[in-house]
Amino acid sequence: MNKWTFRYMPILTILSCSTLSHDVAAQDLFITNARIIVGGGDVIDGGGIVVQSGRIVAVTEDELEFTVTDEQLTDLDLPVIDAQGLTVMPGFIDGNRQVIQGDPDVWLDGAEDRMREYLRTGFTTVLAVDSSLEHMLALRDRLELGEIVGPRIFLSAPVSFVRDDGQASLAPEQIREAVRQMAYAGADGVTAAIRATPGDTDEGAIAVARAEADEQGLLLIAQVRSADDALTAVAGGSGYLIGTPRVGNLSEEMAHEIVETGRPNAEYDLVMTSALGTADSSAEEAAAVKSARTLRDAGIIYGFGTGTAYPPADALRRELALLDAVFSNEEIIDILTRSAAYSMRRDDALGGLRAGRMADIVLIDGDPLSDLEALFNVMVVIRNGQIVLDNRLIAEPGRRD
Repeated sequence: MNKWTFRYMPILTILSCSTLSHDVAAQDLFITNARIIVGGGDVIDGGGIVVQSGRIVAVTEDELEFTVTDEQLTDLDLPVIDAQGLTVMPGFIDGNRQVIQGDPDVWLDGAEDRMREYLRTGFTTVLAVDSSLEHMLALRDRLELGEIVGPRIFLSAPVSFVRDDGQASLAPEQIREAVRQMAYAGADGVTAAIRATPGDTDEGAIAVARAEADEQGLLLIAQVRSADDALTAVAGGSGYLIGTPRVGNLSEEMAHEIVETGRPNAEYDLVMTSALGTADSSAEEAAAVKSARTLRDAGIIYGFGTGTAYPPADALRRELALLDAVFSNEEIIDILTRSAAYSMRRDDALGGLRAGRMADIVLIDGDPLSDLEALFNVMVVIRNGQIVLDNRLIAEPGRRD
């Protein structure tokens, strides 16, 4: 007879983002007999996780308050998943993703199958940086209402600091209005491509955009290609960068300057998402990989982001291969989960398997800490406490937990 010890605790965290607070179909369940990668390097062998109303309320490492047996657990009416030794880890997060490809109307018609591709790959949360705002809002609504099943989506809409003809910079009030329009539309953030120029005109523009984004409760994301771009962005007030510098040479000294300049702009250090696979040449790719290691060593919170519109599994494989050149498996898992949640400013709810976090969980056949290829053996995906994918039923017909 198994005995399970866990602590029920009140969930006091109130999240401002509607995408988190209005998820549908939050459920209760109990995962047993699991090898748990909690997050931050901690691993529990043979552990269990209790989920109530879509949130993790306990992991078996928590201090004891009471004990239940298997029979008592049944009385509590918690569905049980026997992981049978599978590795359990937080759901994957893509913090920089182009979702829609080709004709937006055609793409949206096939959105249900395309969203399931993310789940099959292990992604439970995506930050979409898409120009088709109307279609992305429609997609997010369908996901939140439960009309289709897929990852949780945050939406960052592009804003420009120049006129449509590209000949002059927008006035400060025009920049503010552009940010306000994205807030009124329902975006979670705004993304601006920053290009360092003589006189740093973008530095002043991003300062204006950051001020308005703060007023509207939006993330302000700066998309960069070079170390100079990154320095311009953080000097202007950005604390959130996407795209690893791949143009020019990033020295250790400049990496530290970027981090120290950007640190006061963020709640808890400067963040960046990777997008290594978006380099235009092998030389840029090599520079980006080197910059990734240099910036993380300098103290940047470095999260996962593919920056592409490739199919999720292809994008994941390409980005992992590049990360693998300079990071350990443990670091990569952190980049894909905990640090990605930090980089999206959702670390209070996502990216770890601890009490109070959203129950976004994947069960994997294998040990990704010793072999990254195991990340492609996704067996079960749980989002918001709901089992949204179960490949065990395909592999073993008739099996029930």
